[in-house]
This record gives sequence, structure tokens and C-alpha cells, in this order.
Amino acid sequence: MKNVEKFKNKLEREMKSGFIALLILHIISNSKEPIYGYKIIQEVNQATDGKLKFHEGTVYPILRYLQAQHFMKSYLGESPTGAPRKYYTITEQGKAALFSGLESWQNLRETLSKVFESLEVS
Repeated sequence: MKNVEKFKNKLEREMKSGFIALLILHIISNSKEPIYGYKIIQEVNQATDGKLKFHEGTVYPILRYLQAQHFMKSYLGESPTGAPRKYYTITEQGKAALFSGLESWQNLRETLSKVFESLEVS
């Protein structure tokens, strides 16, 4: 059973890691105002009822990557409680990447659903 649990944990990590950037783009795109990194983490935790718990060490490197790809812009803004925060907004290129990623996710989900539905599990 130990190997089964290890397999499950590895599979969950790999599946999540493939969609973290897409989820972050989605949250930034749906935000009515510029959003900062820690707020993105809170949004993910809230939206998933705590089933996905992102940490700073996961989110901030992805934010840097997405910005380097010109999928978002950032600026330093004031924080009501201390040091300035980096706020993010999605770009047109980021919206296109989000749309493309969601389309890929939908295609993959439909394909896998068909495959798993056709298989007998005993």
C-alpha cells in the first residue's frame, strides 16, 4: 500500500503542476482590479475549498515566468499594511494564452473521459 500512496501523491503533484500557470492566469484575468501574489494564493485556496494549497515558493516563480512571457504586466503599488506590493494584470497575449490553455484542457478532459468511460474497472 505504501507504493500506491506514493504513486497517488506523485500523480497528484504532476497533474497540479501542469495547471498552476493556467489557474493563475485565470484568476488574474477574472480579477476586477490588479491583484498581488498573496491574494492570488488566497483566491486559489478559497476557490478550491482548500483542496489546492499554493505557497509563495510555488506561485512567485510562475508569476515571474508568466511576466517574462509577456502574459501579464506588473507594477509596484502601495500596501495598506507595510512594504509596497507587486500588482499583476493580464495582457492581450496572456488572454490568448489563457484561452488556448483552457481549450487544451477541455480537449484533454473530453478525451480522457471517453477513454476512462470505455474501460472496465474491476
